[in-house]
Amino acid sequence: MKQVVQDLRSGEVQVVEVPDPQPSPGYVLVAVSHSLISSGTERALVDLGRKSLLGKARARPDLVRKTIDVARTEGIAAAKTKVTSRLDRFGQLGYSCAGRVLDSGGDPRLTPGGAVACVGAGHAVHAGVVSVPASLVVPLPVGVECDAAAFAAPAAIALHAFRLARAGPGSVVAVVGLGLIGQLAGRVIAAAGCTACGTDPRSERRELFGPGADGEAIAALVRSVSRGRGADAVLVCAATDSSEPIELAAELARDRAAVVIVGDVGLDLDRRAFYEKELSLVVARSYGPGRYERAYEERGLDFPVGHVRWTEGRNVEAVVDLLASGSLRAGDLVSHRFPAASAADAFEALDRDPDALGILLEYGAESRKPGAVRIPARQSVPGGLRVAVVGAGNFARSTLVPGLLATGSVQLVAACAKSGASARSLADRFGAAVASTDWRSVVAGDGVDAVVIATPHAEHAEMAAVALGAGKAVLVEKPLAVDWEGLERVSAVPGGLLVGHNRRFAPLAKRLAAQRRGPAVIQIRVASVRAPADHWLNDPEQGGQIVGELSHFVDLASFLAGGPPLEVDAALAGESLLAKLRFEGGSAASIAYAVCEAGRLPKERIELLDGDGAYVLDDFRRLELHGPRAEVIKGTRDKGHADELRAFVSAARGTEPFPVPFDDQLRVAAATLAVVDSARTGAPVAVRLPG
Repeated sequence: MKQVVQDLRSGEVQVVEVPDPQPSPGYVLVAVSHSLISSGTERALVDLGRKSLLGKARARPDLVRKTIDVARTEGIAAAKTKVTSRLDRFGQLGYSCAGRVLDSGGDPRLTPGGAVACVGAGHAVHAGVVSVPASLVVPLPVGVECDAAAFAAPAAIALHAFRLARAGPGSVVAVVGLGLIGQLAGRVIAAAGCTACGTDPRSERRELFGPGADGEAIAALVRSVSRGRGADAVLVCAATDSSEPIELAAELARDRAAVVIVGDVGLDLDRRAFYEKELSLVVARSYGPGRYERAYEERGLDFPVGHVRWTEGRNVEAVVDLLASGSLRAGDLVSHRFPAASAADAFEALDRDPDALGILLEYGAESRKPGAVRIPARQSVPGGLRVAVVGAGNFARSTLVPGLLATGSVQLVAACAKSGASARSLADRFGAAVASTDWRSVVAGDGVDAVVIATPHAEHAEMAAVALGAGKAVLVEKPLAVDWEGLERVSAVPGGLLVGHNRRFAPLAKRLAAQRRGPAVIQIRVASVRAPADHWLNDPEQGGQIVGELSHFVDLASFLAGGPPLEVDAALAGESLLAKLRFEGGSAASIAYAVCEAGRLPKERIELLDGDGAYVLDDFRRLELHGPRAEVIKGTRDKGHADELRAFVSAARGTEPFPVPFDDQLRVAAATLAVVDSARTGAPVAVRLPG
């Protein structure tokens, strides 16, 4: 199928051939007939993408700060690699579309062939087929055409802003900024029995809106229709760096009115104006409650209607009902129509035509690409290990794939991801012949020798088990499993496996392990930055942050002690954890995994003490040897990724054994799960393999 994407490095808008998304429970596959280019939101995204690296930095200082933090802790080279890998991909455009259901994902409201509206950035994109969480899909009532329903997202944004204003029938509501969302806001206001007054610098938009006036006359218009009281609410729908729209809103509002900010405007407020009228100020967050909530949007956990009447999804339902009744019109807001194949021309029109409002992309019947797209003119590595990568996240792009190719004996034959655009950009970047969204077909392929799995954690065990069962060598990122059921599944198919516990391959870690002469006390302290609340790592289905990282340190302790632990004992301390591990041979280890704001404190510190001496590894940069012979060995914070990948390639090619026995890796995974169980129960847990 065709999808509209933006090259994040150059900013160029392209139409590329990508594989269709796969059916998935809880997600609806929709053949798109129309998608809407938002004249405000998407113009801003495209403009940002077209900026130079310096321009992007000036526009997003928050990301610059994160990059500086990475440079401080991991080095300038690592920071540069992360920045370039994030830009060296396709950005998905679009957030509002409509079409017909191909697969309902198990949703009883939907039937194949039924017309639906879809919303959501990253889901309701400009593509021939989209995969959208069921909570963001609304069936269309009879009489609502798909071209009108493609306006569902911006109309729901306008509706949510109006609800935040708490304006009842008979109220006067002013709208500052009459772009697409401002126009829709005026129609929502009128449908609710209120009087709308709009202002915009462009006379054409004021005329389309209805009762409107320019900046100088709008105050008089509002006074006239409100009997001199002022607006009961003001919706600021403009998009500008200036704070003038907020200043105007304060002028138009009556005493104790509500000012709702919808657009991206400057917020240099005059406190006096807001103080004297005691105005309420609120910034609207998109379509309503549920937006940016992973549990709501992706897992289908709805808010009880008795507690949250108007969620994101129910606002979209209200929009399509207003379209069905004729209370809301959208057809006259279409300023341009383009076939999807000419999307680049559509975005050019967005740039050159100041009066562009709603630009519709139209999708005709096209050949589908159900699982994979073959890409011609790929270079081959004669006799090279044929590797398929499943997962196209930043770690795969910045570390795994470049590291594999750097061995000189690997050919990337397939790139697979949930998103067709992500798979295609990974394949284009590293020369894979196939871009796919169907991991099962990739894993089973005859032309694949080894599979690298770098997906979200909950998928690791199933994918590794299927790949091992297909006779492939498998490198799977940690953790191997997030629950006992997944671990049991992997244990049933022994084979060539390496879990991505790279720290045991770090040069200074190997030097440290070589110092141990007998039973040792091992202490590992980790100061981990808290993952953002909306990060997928915090999703309970993904195991959470502790499970996501803990196996790294259980494996490192096992490497230093000479084998996996026999018993674990752990305690939770808020979001942090303290674990004690006992090993065969008499060694013992503690892991203090703390989720904290540690500033510039090095993330990891490892101490090993035995009868012959004491040794300290400080964040893989410096190894101190204390005892009869004191020495300080300095490194470059090499955490072992390159050596790990070389070892995997050698083992997968059969020239060397796999560096860690299969059962030992299972025991490390079992010990990690046992630590979590012990922390929950407060009792020690013996480490046993499943079954």
